[in-house]
Amino acid sequence: MQKLILFFKGFIIGIGKVIPGVSGSLLAISMGLYEEILQRVEHLFKNFKENVRFLFPIGLGVLLAIILGSKVLLYFFETYYVYTITFFIGLILGTVPEIVKKGAKKAKDWLIISSIFLIMYFIYTKIELTEFIPTSSVTSYLYIILLGFIDALTMVMPGISGTATYMMLGSYTFILNLFARPFAQIGYCLLFGSGLLIGVFLMIKIVNYCFKNHANLTWDIILSFLFSSVFFLIVKIIDLINKTNIFSLFLLFVIGFFLISVTNKEE
Repeated sequence: MQKLILFFKGFIIGIGKVIPGVSGSLLAISMGLYEEILQRVEHLFKNFKENVRFLFPIGLGVLLAIILGSKVLLYFFETYYVYTITFFIGLILGTVPEIVKKGAKKAKDWLIISSIFLIMYFIYTKIELTEFIPTSSVTSYLYIILLGFIDALTMVMPGISGTATYMMLGSYTFILNLFARPFAQIGYCLLFGSGLLIGVFLMIKIVNYCFKNHANLTWDIILSFLFSSVFFLIVKIIDLINKTNIFSLFLLFVIGFFLISVTNKEE
């Protein structure tokens, strides 16, 4: 039963990697898994069997969500866009009370949060590169490795949306096609995967170090990323909210918010 629950939670986290503006690692925090995943991956070989038993169903859920999300879930997301995004806003904001308890206790904390929020707002709204089209060149291959590293960064650091970042870099279509047809582009997958593996292990060590030595500041940064992610989502749907759907949207937001709140209380 526990493995099935971990699989389901991994599936939800994986969906966060598909929907633009949603952070998979923020959803991992929502599910009460984030810090434990970091610890188990960093110390994978210290208790290998137990760590694999914990990580495998989560990883399987994430992988399945990405594969399905690139084909089926993405269609569902596009068909019910505003409703899906509103539900995820509720899920993400449901983590705020727990994160505030771990950081944001002083005025200077909120100053840090506000400053990083403004920087993230500028990055996501003012910078947009041209569409990336891969070629048979060393530069293109290195860029694909870099995209894998960026995926690791957005995967490990809560609040930074991988899909939103790829949209900004003009690489979202390329990544989406890569996830949807991995075996048809095995060379690109290997390049992307190498950057991803290097990035995951490096970022996990960095984030774990930050938690151990600068926990309060780390949670402040995560909170600022969270707010910037939510703001990004609200901007995307604000024009789609009207009198006919506002009650349904509010209901979905409340369900998402309290679903996570209850989960956090049970952890």
